[in-house]
Amino acid sequence: MTANRNALLNMQAKLQAMGGVARAVIGEPKSAVQSGLVAIIPASGRVDETTLNSPREIHILTIRRYMNAMQEPLEETEFDLDAWRADIMEDIFGDFDMGGTVAYALPTQFQWAYGFQTIENTIYRMLDLTVAYRIDDNSTFMA
Repeated sequence: MTANRNALLNMQAKLQAMGGVARAVIGEPKSAVQSGLVAIIPASGRVDETTLNSPREIHILTIRRYMNAMQEPLEETEFDLDAWRADIMEDIFGDFDMGGTVAYALPTQFQWAYGFQTIENTIYRMLDLTVAYRIDDNSTFMA
C-alpha cells in the first residue's frame, strides 16, 4: 500500500497558494467554513493492475470549494467557480506536480459537480472536482 501523505500535503500547499482560496484543508471541514475554503477529501481507490513487483494503485479524491451563495453579485460566484475549475484542470493536466508518489493524473476520470449546502446558517455554493491519479508503481511501498 502506498502512503499518500506527501501528495495530499503538496496539493494542500499548492491550492492554498492559488488566488481566491481562503484556506485549504485536508478532509471534510468540521467548522469554520468560509467563502473560498477548499477541502481535499480522499474518496476511494483501487488496484487496477499489477506489475511484476507491485500493484498499480489509482487514488480518487474530491477537491471541494465553498463560496458564499448569497454574496453579491450572485452571478460572479458562478463565473468564479467555473474559472477556478478551468484553472485546476489546466494545472493538473499540465504542469501541476502533485508530488509524493503520484505518477500522473487520469484526465478521463476527471469530473465536476455543483451543489448547495447550508453550514452554520450560511448557504454555500459548492464545486466538487473529482480527481483520479495513478501512483508511481516504482515508488517505495509502505507495510
